[in-house]
Amino acid sequence: MRDSGHRLVLLTIVLLAFAVRVYHLDFQSLWRDEMDAIRFAQDSPSALLANFTRAGWNGPLYYLLLRPWLAVAGDSEFALRFFSLLWGVLAVPLTYAVGRRLLAPPPAILASLLVALSPYLVWYSQEGKMYALILALTLLSVYLYVQALERGGFWRWAGHVSVTSLCLYVHVLAALIVPVQALLFIAWWPHYRARWRGWLVAMAALTLPYLPLALWEIPTLLSGFTTGHEFVPLPRMLNTLLVAFAQGLWPAGNWLAIAIFVLFVFLLLAGATLSGMEGYRGRVRAEVALLLWLCVPIAGVYLISLKMPIFLDRYLIWIGPAFYLLIARGVIEVGRRSRWLAAAILITLVVLNSHGLWWQAHTPIKSDFRAAAAYVRQHRTPDELIIFHISYVRYTFEYYYGDSSPYADGIPTDANTTEAWLDAVMKAQTRGYDAVWLCYSEATMWDKREMVKAWLERNGRRTHHAVFTRVEVSRYELSP
Repeated sequence: MRDSGHRLVLLTIVLLAFAVRVYHLDFQSLWRDEMDAIRFAQDSPSALLANFTRAGWNGPLYYLLLRPWLAVAGDSEFALRFFSLLWGVLAVPLTYAVGRRLLAPPPAILASLLVALSPYLVWYSQEGKMYALILALTLLSVYLYVQALERGGFWRWAGHVSVTSLCLYVHVLAALIVPVQALLFIAWWPHYRARWRGWLVAMAALTLPYLPLALWEIPTLLSGFTTGHEFVPLPRMLNTLLVAFAQGLWPAGNWLAIAIFVLFVFLLLAGATLSGMEGYRGRVRAEVALLLWLCVPIAGVYLISLKMPIFLDRYLIWIGPAFYLLIARGVIEVGRRSRWLAAAILITLVVLNSHGLWWQAHTPIKSDFRAAAAYVRQHRTPDELIIFHISYVRYTFEYYYGDSSPYADGIPTDANTTEAWLDAVMKAQTRGYDAVWLCYSEATMWDKREMVKAWLERNGRRTHHAVFTRVEVSRYELSP
């Protein structure tokens, strides 16, 4: 196929990527992390800039970029998520560009299709957070890095350093792209040793924009700071990432999940080990690049987690293109031996992705504060207290409800909390109110024994109750 044919196919895939991402873009209710994005982006400019050196703060550049977007487009669900959608769509041609540079047009085209239809990547292209942005920026960083190594030149190196620096301020764990690229140069030394001066200057330059973050990251790591995440063993970490990239969020049955697991492991091995069209040296360079891109960040997160657990699969969303490029290459290599088998595998991948996309586009998954707020608005009178448990969900509730006053924060409890102490606090909190609403979401984070709910059940009569996705609301008439 000629270049014009590749461009036409790629354009079709990009349009497909846009279509599946814009479909039901505002179907899911906002959840608290997306509400945070709106709140932080609409903060004062001085507060936004201060976040670049604030301890424990992640993604300050994302909120800075989101601010003017919300000022123009508004803060609706659709507007917030459309910003992510644009970056998610951009990741498709960037995957093709990187794939063509490392591999060849056929696997590059196929990988761009897999990225376009990946339920996991579509999900985060429909979420008002920084994950689609960091996906696109790391792809661009890798592309510019390979360009700089192959062709040299000040502006190519400057472009690579600039984009990689942006990555560091969009998500803190994107810093792991730097050791990936450093190891790539070492592995590619025989081929690109003439670029060592430019590479050395670029690596040195990349440490400068990262210094403000390092000032708090290293002390935080050494202090034993509690992240709130559980420690995830390496095998479970690998399985979580494989399930995310292979099937997305939809819960496949046991046997189907095993079949998907086997298929993707087979394609990964085929993509990493079978001979390809690039020749031996080109094949080795591509294998090294994709495997380092895929494996080094996982190893880095695991090693950090030994001291301070930080693993969430979405933090490593930017290794997804390496995964899909290896899968695409595996399909191409299988096709060299059996076109019918490759065609069957490709159809299977498209069907699996399509099913996952349909499922998550029509299944309420995020906390449904939209429905909860509508229910409370219909049944609550203005003089009734509403308790938010956990208290942080009030911001998301009020996005749909408006001012919820009078309100109170749910009482955090732990293993040492006594019923007598809680009874005194709850009586003081509800004094003067004949009826109380409880907005209950993720409460076990603060109240594992559900003591607040139990107190209301003992001291009141429940008159209204509704359960929505990850949220429930109840009205209690209190005993005199």
